[in-house]
Amino acid sequence: MIKKIILSLFGVLLVGHAVAQSEFCIARQGTAAPIIVDDADWKGVVRAANDLGDDVRKVTGVSPKIIKSRKSAKHAIIAGTIGKSRLINGLIAKKKIDVSQVRGQWESYLIDVVDGSLVIAGSDKRGTIYGIYEISRQIGVSPWYWWADVPVQHRSSLIYQQGRVVQPSPKVKYRGIFINDEWPSFGEWTTNKFGGQNSKVYTRMFELLLRLKANYLWPAMWNSMFNEDDPLNPALADEYGIVMGTSHHEPMMRAHKEYTSRRKEVGPWDYAINKQRLDQFFRDGLERNKAYENLVTIGMRGDGDVAMGKGDDADNIKTLGQVIKGQRQIIKDIYGRPDAVPQLWAIFTEVQRYYDAGFNVPDDVTLLFCDNNWGYVRRTGPESERQRKGGMGLYYHIDMNGGPWNDRWVNTSPIPKLREQLNLAYQSGLDRIWIINVGDLKPKELPIDFIMHYAWNPDAVQPGDERGYVHQWAASIFGDDLAEEVTDILVKYPKYNLWRKAEVQVPGIFSADHWNEAERVTLMWRQLAEQAEALRLRVPAEMQDAYYQLVYYPAVASAGVAEIYNCATMNSYYAQRGDMRANAYADRAKQLYVKDSLLTAYYNQQLAGGKWQGMMQDKHMGYREWFMPQSNELPHFTYVSADDAQPSVATPPTVSDEYAIEAIHYSRITAADGVTWRLLPDLGRKEGCMGASNVTAASAPVGSGARLEYDIDVDKTGLLKVAIGILPTQDVNPERGLRLAVQLDNDSIQVLDARRGLVDTFLEYTPDNLARSSKLKPLPAPGTMALNGYRKLRRNEVFDNIRWLDVTFKVASKGKHIFKLIMVDPELVIERLIVNPDDSCYSYFGSPEKILTKR
Repeated sequence: MIKKIILSLFGVLLVGHAVAQSEFCIARQGTAAPIIVDDADWKGVVRAANDLGDDVRKVTGVSPKIIKSRKSAKHAIIAGTIGKSRLINGLIAKKKIDVSQVRGQWESYLIDVVDGSLVIAGSDKRGTIYGIYEISRQIGVSPWYWWADVPVQHRSSLIYQQGRVVQPSPKVKYRGIFINDEWPSFGEWTTNKFGGQNSKVYTRMFELLLRLKANYLWPAMWNSMFNEDDPLNPALADEYGIVMGTSHHEPMMRAHKEYTSRRKEVGPWDYAINKQRLDQFFRDGLERNKAYENLVTIGMRGDGDVAMGKGDDADNIKTLGQVIKGQRQIIKDIYGRPDAVPQLWAIFTEVQRYYDAGFNVPDDVTLLFCDNNWGYVRRTGPESERQRKGGMGLYYHIDMNGGPWNDRWVNTSPIPKLREQLNLAYQSGLDRIWIINVGDLKPKELPIDFIMHYAWNPDAVQPGDERGYVHQWAASIFGDDLAEEVTDILVKYPKYNLWRKAEVQVPGIFSADHWNEAERVTLMWRQLAEQAEALRLRVPAEMQDAYYQLVYYPAVASAGVAEIYNCATMNSYYAQRGDMRANAYADRAKQLYVKDSLLTAYYNQQLAGGKWQGMMQDKHMGYREWFMPQSNELPHFTYVSADDAQPSVATPPTVSDEYAIEAIHYSRITAADGVTWRLLPDLGRKEGCMGASNVTAASAPVGSGARLEYDIDVDKTGLLKVAIGILPTQDVNPERGLRLAVQLDNDSIQVLDARRGLVDTFLEYTPDNLARSSKLKPLPAPGTMALNGYRKLRRNEVFDNIRWLDVTFKVASKGKHIFKLIMVDPELVIERLIVNPDDSCYSYFGSPEKILTKR
């Protein structure tokens, strides 16, 4: 009998008809094994067992009996928590199961076939729940069955054949999401669907998190109060097994709106002058939630997520010290000890300065470091903090409403970027908490899934494994036949979006003049959109809703927006020349604008029978400042009349001395002290980048680190300039810098520091920000390329996802030379090199590669 193997992260399920003695039949020929739980076990465990029963029904059409009993039985699924379930305790006492590897562990479980029954034993409440949902996932029920309308494939029989599986504890202890930036989309959708942000929607979210093996949630807070809008919210969170917290600027389990609704009663949000009433406000919040499992945010920012106070940093640090002291006393009063409940202090924006200046919190409090709001971690774990009792964690954005600019609409976080940055965080000790700002949750399904998967065991996902992960995810949703084509789209559209996110698009980003850049970018997007359109015709009817949400809409809509701005670029280019080809680009953009409206309308009104009404409302065209515009708006277009038309002139090919080289096309590589440069596939703009094999290795003495060598041809003597493109890694270790040594042949070694003097906020247009040096032609006057009032071209290292380092050498002879990159600090990642950068020949990507090297 041929059996189909379904691979999963933690086990294997065989689906077929033959059952050996070592196997367990979950369902076959119209019958299903009963599921037995002890009614004295955690309520969340009993509830998850009911979910498993319903999942078996979804797959087979047969509903198993759910039996609440302390007595076990043969040919049943027995689920329970060690020390809580009399069923499991009995099996342990009879030495039927060995729980030594999981007992007392955090969120661990084992699955085994024992005396003809399938036993799931968890070390704690969530360990058992995760084990139960692992069976659900293996039988073909996606964690996204409700949140992305993923269909369940019918099977007549389900047979477990894996034997004993032991799942160790997760490497990141608290793993969860922050619902944020939730208006207009999530907020209006919940109002339409559930009547508000109440337990009806949150229980759906709790279940999703548990199915993803996550455990932590910061709830929506713009215009809602999780604990007060629906008193069932916190009680059900605890029952389900979700650890609740509040955002980085909402201390002591109080939502910001709870304060604004009581502003007159509580008084000013200023601890320096209003300590007594604010302490009471904090105390009331903690008393209300003390019976539940919480991770308490301490500290304080200004009213509405802004910097605290109007004084200088010294004054604010003094006040913050008093805040922490007062909050710790409240925790002691309520829980008995100031360290009796887990706590975090978020080192966000200006608070980073306070920490850098020496301010700290008690050792049992988790230090929650942050990214730069656009997915690059601001600090790795300091060596001095790696032994602290509370550990360190990370607050990370895959959605942003605020500076440096909005990034809200669709997924712009390629999996290789997530793996590279989260690996940097994890390896440096940021492993106690990972809380991910996901905005509306949809349409960020894929990165959420990956991050929760990766957080369980980051070491299990190495560079180059990312595409395989996406393929497995695609196969679990759309089946093996469609998986590779779906994977290709899911990999490409966020990568292309990272070239230029929709919210920071303006005309002129991609060059109309040089290397046919704007047209080449348009062609790549069109090919991707056409691929998604063609595949849609092959997707079975029952998968169409999932395909639209997860694949089709984000790819096709992103392609349309990108092409609209390239149309504006080409329209301006031809209009300046009196060329009537300008008109075709204007017409094309208007057609795409209409299509964008129709795509969004279908999402909001028809998709899944109107289930997602209101969910896709974020504006994504026409940004002039960081915040969302009132409506989508086309760039300005100029039409050329027949009377004004000039004879068309063929565009001459670009002529430039600029020998571009992708970093991965090195000539030679040399390791040093156990560290080498390694390929990071599909990271960055093209095929990949080169990064350190050990991102926490000690900084190498200058000149002694691992080397990359590139053979280059030089056709003139004198000064030779090389531009080195690196990923915009932040100032992760400010006391040290972010250094790279470079050398030409055997000349003296130069050291470049990638972070000195850089600003990570929005930069106004200057020639320096436009490309690699300051000798570029200025932008045309408003009305040409600076269209519709755009006098700033949104360019900086964060928006461009690349940082250029320039170095100059003196060359005495023409011909072959060796250019060397020598590692100093291991966090730096190399993307490409430009030899003889031509500053008069602007383009976004630079010249196409001229491969002169061999590996």
